[in-house]
Amino acid sequence: MKKLVIFAVLVALVGVFVVFADSTTYPAYPAYTGPAATITMWAWTSNENYSIDAFEKVYPNIHVVWSNFGVDYTKILTSTAAGKGLPDVIMSEYTYAPQFIEYGSFQPINKWIPESLYLKFFPEYSLKWTSLDGQIYGTPQDSGAIVMLYRKDIFEKYGLTVPTTWQEFAQDAEKLHSENPNIAFTTIPNNWVIWPVGMVWQAGGSMFDYANGKWYVDFTNPTAMKVFDYWNNLLQEGAVKFDTWWTADWYKEIDQGKLAVIISGAWSPEWVSLNSPSTSGKWGVALLPQWDPNNPHNGEMGGSGFYVSSQSKYPEAAALFVLWLNSNPQSLEYLNQKSQLAALVSNVFTTDVAPSLENVEYPYFGGQKIVPVVLEANNQVNTAFVWLPVMDYVQSSMQTEFQKVIDGKESLVDAIPNWQKAVVAFMKKQGFNNLVVGQLPK
Repeated sequence: MKKLVIFAVLVALVGVFVVFADSTTYPAYPAYTGPAATITMWAWTSNENYSIDAFEKVYPNIHVVWSNFGVDYTKILTSTAAGKGLPDVIMSEYTYAPQFIEYGSFQPINKWIPESLYLKFFPEYSLKWTSLDGQIYGTPQDSGAIVMLYRKDIFEKYGLTVPTTWQEFAQDAEKLHSENPNIAFTTIPNNWVIWPVGMVWQAGGSMFDYANGKWYVDFTNPTAMKVFDYWNNLLQEGAVKFDTWWTADWYKEIDQGKLAVIISGAWSPEWVSLNSPSTSGKWGVALLPQWDPNNPHNGEMGGSGFYVSSQSKYPEAAALFVLWLNSNPQSLEYLNQKSQLAALVSNVFTTDVAPSLENVEYPYFGGQKIVPVVLEANNQVNTAFVWLPVMDYVQSSMQTEFQKVIDGKESLVDAIPNWQKAVVAFMKKQGFNNLVVGQLPK
């Protein structure tokens, strides 16, 4: 990690930048040109205060007041509708950002962070999560690149090998089920829409997107159906099962060794270690199996950005804060070590921060150096798309269809077109007349 030495003095002049003496991998930050400001922020990331304190030393005319927001998206929508009550900065999962953009909860920040500057700090694909129609609303923080957590003790006991292809994954699942049907090789959450969308993403596809002023919806495209047919077969064989994640019963299954594999985002190693301390030393972290090992892809499950609210009285200050928070090396190091975010989206994390973390051994994972795995998972995310602006309904309608599968009323393959039909009908009812159904952008 480079030691940063500030040698430029902040002055309130347009075009003057904050510069760091030995920075060679990232550009200068814009100076703040507005009046002294106190900005407020809703965010659930832990220990944000370390980054805030460092930011305020660089930008002494900006004071940041952080409230631990939790995931209360209803509060954002009601405050937006009321025309008051929003903070200056809002944390949101990428999944729901388009919904808030459409609803008017965020405001563009291109005036202070033009795309040319944004792309010096963040990868181009991340614009799918932070912008719409060329307007940038915020910056990305953590990566939800998908990884596979596996129980090393279960794999060893039943002679399983860490799969590198989905064919090998199915073979492992079938073998474990035949030898011990009381242990689920893995489970599909019936209450987390990010999971099925992420699995299609990992195959190099998507189920929806936005381009040229239109929303595209195609749940049944060939890539998506390849993925759903694969999981449908494993479900019918009993090799995997549906489960309700994030519940007491699910955590109990993890603690009791009734689950061999968890497929989730890059944040999940830390999450498992916090929620299942009794299984310390029994887990390993691996890359997800590939459909084509010669052409690896990955997707994301989770990940969040920080956006400037439409009600901010100091949008310049808020814009500079979200830029600095999610791209400055010192801030990224705090977010990694204090906030326990395994991988950050910024290019600066890869070049300036990650190299010092690659040899860190994690006792919970038996001394495994998990950072290189997470970084490679993040590097394999080479496609992106815009989430639909009605993800609440996409999730609830998914749960309806998945429950029919659980009840034996339809197969997973049959559920997907029904799911799409429900989402399209809902969007039309909500006034989205710019729908393109049955295809994705070229």
